[in-house]
Amino acid sequence: MSVYMKQARLLQPNSVTFGQFSITPIQDNILTLINEKLQAYMTTGVIQYDLLGMPYVEINCNEAGGKGHKALVIKNLIDLGKKTFKFRWTNKKLGKNVNTTGVVISAFHEYEKSSNIGISLNPWAIPFLLYYGEGVGGTWYNKQTALFLRGDKTKRIYKIICSIQNMHNGVYDYSIKQFSEDLQLGPSYTNAIIRKRILEPAKKEINSTLCDLFFEYELITKYPKNNKRKPMADTIRFRVNSTRKGIAECLNQKEENFVVYRWLLAIFQDAKKTDDTFETIMNSEFWYDIKEKIAYWEGQVKSGEITSEHAKNKIKKVLREDFGIS
Repeated sequence: MSVYMKQARLLQPNSVTFGQFSITPIQDNILTLINEKLQAYMTTGVIQYDLLGMPYVEINCNEAGGKGHKALVIKNLIDLGKKTFKFRWTNKKLGKNVNTTGVVISAFHEYEKSSNIGISLNPWAIPFLLYYGEGVGGTWYNKQTALFLRGDKTKRIYKIICSIQNMHNGVYDYSIKQFSEDLQLGPSYTNAIIRKRILEPAKKEINSTLCDLFFEYELITKYPKNNKRKPMADTIRFRVNSTRKGIAECLNQKEENFVVYRWLLAIFQDAKKTDDTFETIMNSEFWYDIKEKIAYWEGQVKSGEITSEHAKNKIKKVLREDFGIS
């Protein structure tokens, strides 16, 4: 993804950004594409309807799940259709607050011999997906970045930091308890696991993927308890910035990523296998170790210490032993 790419900016309510739900990466992509289609409704008030008068959009499966993964997108659509949403609003006629619960998708329509799928939306999902008025606020984010990032938690955190960048000078204290509820993490997610499995992978991928948005975080004890034990962290403090220094760092990271991709392509001589392998290792805990090794071996090749074939064999050995990829 070019650092100069002009990406489509989409807007979603903060009630969705900070909502309580857990979805797969493909389901997140589906909602991003639905959000894109609904943008016209936000500006013109015009929306498509299906044969039964339900709000209707079309998405492309190649965008949602990658080329050739239509069946996987359909499976995720079926599962997404079972998930409920909830939002709170005021019925002015009755003068009462109302909690509304429902599903986003009421039906979907598979077109044979086509990568497009039609989606009929529950009308009550429209205010949930679109309303960003007073007291709610909206999150602007880049469509291509949202689709490009891997991992459901990383995608969620990306949209969270997009919202944070416009509040409190880019600093936001997120209660760990609330964070766990919003991302629907189970009781097994201790602070250490949240750091290792969610925050660190998200930070590494987002900061190496984007060029206009970067974040740091720390776990702090904002509300210490009066006891002699070492206080446990209860808050994630996010710091988001878009400095020129950050852009330079991002460009360096992108160049390092490209070095890895170039060596994989030289080994496999196949774009799809290269893409799949690159994605697998980028999402692993060994990503930065592998990137450093390949950068070292490339330096050795350039200095004449080893041959290109020798470097390829070393990379193949790592892929085989750490990932079972041959």
